[in-house]
Amino acid sequence: MKIAWLTDIHLNFLDRNSRIRFYEFIVIAKVDLIIISGDIAEAPTVKEILIEMGKVINRPIYFVLGNHDYYFGYVQEVRDEMSQLDNTMPILHWLPATKPVLLKNQIYLVGQDGWADGRNGNYYQSPVAVNDSRLIVDLFLQQSSGKKSLLEQMQLFADSDAQQLNDKIIDAAALGAKQLLVITHVPPFKESCFHRGKTDSKDFFPYYSSQATGKVLLELAVKYEQIKFSVFCGHTHAKSLYKPLENLTIKTGQAEYYMPEIQEIISL
Repeated sequence: MKIAWLTDIHLNFLDRNSRIRFYEFIVIAKVDLIIISGDIAEAPTVKEILIEMGKVINRPIYFVLGNHDYYFGYVQEVRDEMSQLDNTMPILHWLPATKPVLLKNQIYLVGQDGWADGRNGNYYQSPVAVNDSRLIVDLFLQQSSGKKSLLEQMQLFADSDAQQLNDKIIDAAALGAKQLLVITHVPPFKESCFHRGKTDSKDFFPYYSSQATGKVLLELAVKYEQIKFSVFCGHTHAKSLYKPLENLTIKTGQAEYYMPEIQEIISL
């Protein structure tokens, strides 16, 4: 089985002809399915772009959403739209609304969007300001009440997603998984967070890593030492590899705006 891993492709920045050329490049790769670790487009366009991609590639597409996919929208409205997407096109699967997917021979696929939770680094002293709190309606409404309210909302999203990921991994383990491909958007560890390639990114840690997700992965990798955890994420636009445990590996993909690419062909 061959799987194309994509991340942070930001297809809304491209015109339709450029998007079609990218899809055709994926077709040429002759993969069996596609996984996307978020930042596909923005809230007003992500559904249409996913349908467009599905029509051209005609292969199963399993994806999570990134922060950009919620831009110019309400989080729950976008989630509701994604939850119904497979009714429109059965090959499109938003992983948070999908049970563990058997790929082959006790290898399962699970995923959750994941949110930065402000717990790594120093949130209150960081000079970094990100667009999320201006362009995601839920975060904007909290940010207008102050930094504390914004942090609380970030952590509500992050903790909820982390709990759902926890439950999916437990379900996959109960099914006899020996390997798990875990797809999420925000890196689960600060050690995977190199904002646009910078090695000293501590000011970005609060907005570019999810301690809640990392805690779940560490605890379950210890609990299920017989399972190999392969985590694929994005968000930072910088490539990294981190292995905190023998059975837990985190790959973060690189990206450039206007230049979508296949991160890796995963062979199973």
